[in-house]
Amino acid sequence: MKKVIKLSLLGFGILLLNSAVKAQNQSNILIQASQNVTNFKFADSDGVVDKGYKPNYSGSYALGYRYDLEMGISFGAKLGMRKAGATYVFDNTNYTWDINYFDTRLFAGYHYSLGKLSAGIAFEGYYGKMLKANQRLNNEDFDILNTGMLNKGDFGVFISPGVRYTISDYISAYLDVNYMMGLANLETDESQKSSNKLMGATLGLAFAIQ
Repeated sequence: MKKVIKLSLLGFGILLLNSAVKAQNQSNILIQASQNVTNFKFADSDGVVDKGYKPNYSGSYALGYRYDLEMGISFGAKLGMRKAGATYVFDNTNYTWDINYFDTRLFAGYHYSLGKLSAGIAFEGYYGKMLKANQRLNNEDFDILNTGMLNKGDFGVFISPGVRYTISDYISAYLDVNYMMGLANLETDESQKSSNKLMGATLGLAFAIQ
C-alpha cells in the first residue's frame, strides 16, 4: 500500500512539474523578412585575396519555429529563401552574379528580459541549396546553374544580435542585425576559393502557440 501511495505521489509530482514547464516555456511560429548586403570573399590559386568584389543589395525571407525557455534560452529551426551575389569590374567589363538559395537553419540564442523588451544574441548554422545562378556580363545574361562553374551547396553560420518586443500574450516582434560567414568553397576549381558573405537586418513576428 505504501508503495502504491509513493508511486501515486511521484506520478502526481511529475504531472505538476510537467504542467509548470508547459506554463513557463513557450512555442512560437516565426515569420521574417530581411534586407541584406551580399558579397564574395575570393582568393586565387596563390592564396591572394581579391578585394575588387563589390556588394549586391537583396532580400531574404523565412518561416520558422522557436521554443523559448523561461531562463532566456531559445532554440529552433527555419526554412527560407536567400539571395547571394556580388559585382566585379575587370577590363571595362561589368560582372554581376545573382544567386538564389533555399536555406535550412538551426539556431540557439539567449535574450535578457527588460520587461516587454528583451535583448540578446542568436547563433545559426545554415545549409543552402542553390536554386538559381545567373551571371551578367555588361548587359548579357548567362544561366550558370548547371555549368559546373559553382558548387550548388553552401553552408556556414549567422551571428545575430537583436531585440524583441512583446506586443501581447500572443504576438511579439523582433529586430536582428545579421552577420553571415559562408564556410563552403563555392568554386569547383579547388585551386581557387570563394565564399558567401552577408550583412543585413531582419524584421520578424513571433506568434505564440498555446
